[in-house]
Amino acid sequence: MNQTKSRTLLLLGCQRSGTTLLAAMLGGHSEINMLFESTSGDVLRLIGKKYNGNKLLPWRQIRKKQKASKFGHFMNRLVNLDFSRNGSSHPKIRLFPTSSLSIEDYLKNDARIITITRNREEVVRSITTRTKLSRKQAEKEYDRSMQEMEGLTNMAFQVDFADLVNHPVETLQAICEYLELEFEPRMLEGVEYNFVYPHSSVMKDKSTLVPVH
Repeated sequence: MNQTKSRTLLLLGCQRSGTTLLAAMLGGHSEINMLFESTSGDVLRLIGKKYNGNKLLPWRQIRKKQKASKFGHFMNRLVNLDFSRNGSSHPKIRLFPTSSLSIEDYLKNDARIITITRNREEVVRSITTRTKLSRKQAEKEYDRSMQEMEGLTNMAFQVDFADLVNHPVETLQAICEYLELEFEPRMLEGVEYNFVYPHSSVMKDKSTLVPVH
C-alpha cells in the first residue's frame, strides 16, 4: 500500500518573533519533520511523516514571488562588504531573498501556512540588542516582514507570541486542530531544546508550562 504523500508546512515570522521556539515545539510532534531555515528545496523531499515543515523569515529569507539567485547572493554579499568564505550569518542588508522557493511556490505545493507575530516594539528592541542592526534598520526589517505576510490572513493560522508563551498548551492544541493532528504533550519539550536562544530569553514564566516526564 502506498503511503500518503507528506504535506508541506511553512512557518513564517519576523526574526525575534518566536519562530525558533514554535518550530522546536512543532518538531516535537511525531508527525512533523521540521527544518530550521532551510533555503533549499529539501522540505519537498522529506518523507515518512504527515508534514514536512520549514521555518523561514519573511523578507530576509523568503518573499512572496521572488526567489534566490546567484546574482542576488552576490549582491547581498557585495552591499554588506562580506567577502568571507562562508558569508556572514546575519548581514545587515538583504536586497534579495535566500530561499530557492517563494511563498507562492509553497502555496502551489498545497502548503499549510502558520504565521507568528510579536509586539513591534518588543521585536525591534530584541533585534537591536542581539544583532548589529540599528533601530531604524530593525523597524524596517519588521515592517517589511509584515508586508510579506500580508494577504495570507485567510489562508494561514495566526499565532501571537504572547499566547504561545503564556498559554502554550492551548496554543499548540489549536495549531494541531488546524493541522488535523492530535496534540502531543511532548511538543512542550521544544522549549527545552530551543538550541538557538536561551530558554529564559523566550519564556516569561516557566510555571506556565505543563511538566513533561
